Amino acid sequence: MNLPTILFLTHTHFHPDQEEMHCLLSTYPQLKVTTLKGATYTREQLEQAEIIVGFPKPEDLIHATNLRWLHTPSAGVTQYADKSLYSRKDIILTNSVGTYGKQIADHVIGMIIAFNHNFFTYHSQMLQREWKNYFPTHDIWESTLLIVGLGDIGTNLAKRAKAHGMRVVAVKRTATEKPAFVDYLGTIDELDALLGQADYLALCPAYTKETEHLIDARRLSLLKRSAYLINVGRGALVDENALIEALETGMLAGAALDVTQTEPLPPDSKLWSLDNVFITPHASGLSPSDPHQVFSLFQTNLQHYLAGEQMHNMVDFERTY
Repeated sequence: MNLPTILFLTHTHFHPDQEEMHCLLSTYPQLKVTTLKGATYTREQLEQAEIIVGFPKPEDLIHATNLRWLHTPSAGVTQYADKSLYSRKDIILTNSVGTYGKQIADHVIGMIIAFNHNFFTYHSQMLQREWKNYFPTHDIWESTLLIVGLGDIGTNLAKRAKAHGMRVVAVKRTATEKPAFVDYLGTIDELDALLGQADYLALCPAYTKETEHLIDARRLSLLKRSAYLINVGRGALVDENALIEALETGMLAGAALDVTQTEPLPPDSKLWSLDNVFITPHASGLSPSDPHQVFSLFQTNLQHYLAGEQMHNMVDFERTY
């Protein structure tokens, strides 16, 4: 059996350890694996690889003439979901959906608790050695969480929110049966009608042309003035200028942003200076388990690939996710 040449491009979310490499090469002794840090490959290494795991530069993929399968350690694949990038039109693109949902959901719950219990205000007071307390405007268990996107992240978030006693409302692209941990499940067409119910709006959908600026000035105006927006999807899901205006004018109580339109967020962005905004540097998915989950998914898919079987997490180039 001729086994493929594989190029591993290590990253914070993908860096196989000795045990994982030993397991892989023990299972497939004839496998040819080259491991590099990031996109430091040569043209020859790129041309020889049949499988790449990591983040090659999109503009270089046309030179990967032997490439049949690209696996990304991320869930989002927007930069790779274009067949014109590749030398072959039968390219297989897979992502790592399913490896980040739990930790990102925990991050969102943390933001909800922090806003509800005034943690950001208390932290600022602590720096000033000021002793003053504040009542929450409402209890978490009397709040409604509206989740946009009920995939891996949204599902894990809904389960955690329900465990906190929240009313959970969700919308997704297509209609499906409502799970027990969601109080109401609708489609994205119902978003406008549901926004006014949200005390917290969590954005977790895939980024596509259809979801770009999904939350614009008009939709921000449909939220309660006491509502909070939490974005762990992609920065382009929100019209950032409209968001800044809503936060400055009090149309929106606050926002927690793990993603922004431009990353890193430029130093001159107004978002840095707003006291009702909490920014994290695209870090909600970070977890000690990340690299191991991504490697496990790849190894399972490699088995399917070599057997000519259906693989997990295959990206639809039409939908771009």
